[in-house]
Amino acid sequence: MTSRRQLLVGAGGVVVAGLGTRAWQQGLLGGDNPALHAWDEWASQRQQGALKLVGAAVLASSPHNTQPWAFAVGRFGVDIFEVPGRSLGAMDPFGRERLAGLGGAIHNMALASTALGRAARVRLLPDAQNPAHVARLILGPDNSGPPPHPLLPFIARRHTHRGVWRGGPVADAKLAAVQSFPSFPGIKLVLFGANTPMGRRFAALTDDATVAITSDAAMMADSHRWFRHSHSDAERLMDGLTLATSGVSPWLAAAGAMLPPQSAADEGKYWLASTRDAHLPTASVFGLILTPQPHDRRSALLVGSAWQRIHLNTTAAGLVAQPLNQLPEMIDREAQLRAAPRFARAAEALLGDTVWRPSFAFRLGVADAPAGPALRRPVSAVLGPPARMAWEVKQWKEAGGAY
Repeated sequence: MTSRRQLLVGAGGVVVAGLGTRAWQQGLLGGDNPALHAWDEWASQRQQGALKLVGAAVLASSPHNTQPWAFAVGRFGVDIFEVPGRSLGAMDPFGRERLAGLGGAIHNMALASTALGRAARVRLLPDAQNPAHVARLILGPDNSGPPPHPLLPFIARRHTHRGVWRGGPVADAKLAAVQSFPSFPGIKLVLFGANTPMGRRFAALTDDATVAITSDAAMMADSHRWFRHSHSDAERLMDGLTLATSGVSPWLAAAGAMLPPQSAADEGKYWLASTRDAHLPTASVFGLILTPQPHDRRSALLVGSAWQRIHLNTTAAGLVAQPLNQLPEMIDREAQLRAAPRFARAAEALLGDTVWRPSFAFRLGVADAPAGPALRRPVSAVLGPPARMAWEVKQWKEAGGAY
């Protein structure tokens, strides 16, 4: 007869096997993952010409990793297009965050152009008849550009860290490095210590906004749509968030992999707990990117470019970063519902300013280990038809037929 000990050992084996299966399904046991190859493609420098620009663009930060972009590549540059279907719905009703993601991609491309040795010129919103055509990056002839930018290696090292950090102050020199970049027109950056009066007010507001979001069924449903619960979904879709990049420890991630997929309501509970127990109390610095018109398309693109540069500078300085956009998200949600602007008024009180309005919020700090890479679609998955021949001919004529 089978002893009780043998039964328990057998049951334990089943549990371990089940844990291993779910952990594999969540991509927590390593192995090759095609949804991460885009990071290696850029780091290896195998891409050539204008495709190198797109290779950098697909590694940009985007809200909930929605990757709302498509590209058309020509000899003289790249057209960048918004994909409205890659949206967050009620979480981003006016597309402000989606445009910020596109702004990040544009900034990465501008930096990457320095690796080609060709001068680059960016035109935002170049086609009034096509609002989805958000930018055109025009390349000059060979050997016309500046030397490679020092931030190029950090394009593939920049990852969002959603876990527990050390807390405590950050050296002034590192904060100065984070803020060291040319100003963007109509954009202002504000940094403040987490333990300052302004930092504590911001944390309370962010907590309040998180409660409001997680109590809103429509917002949570639209957020939950971008969570990839299985390894097969992650490999197939190559976008969205996963348990492996949620910020929990590997042990907790493995334990969570044993459980059935979360519901939108469960995700909300976890998000609120993480905000209260990890994101707010272990941050060193909070930051806001401000603009007078957060819903103006050009302004939203510039906000995203500023965030990408801040995050790259943060990575180069040995720090970590994470967006904390609950406050501007609730400002937009109240505007969509035509509800009393409680969060907009709270933001005005926080800043003491009715002109400059928050378009992007984040935290900075120090962590014991870097964050891992998020899922990314490869260059081949985001390319559209070639750039229009009329543009190619026009560029050739402007260059005097020289290239």
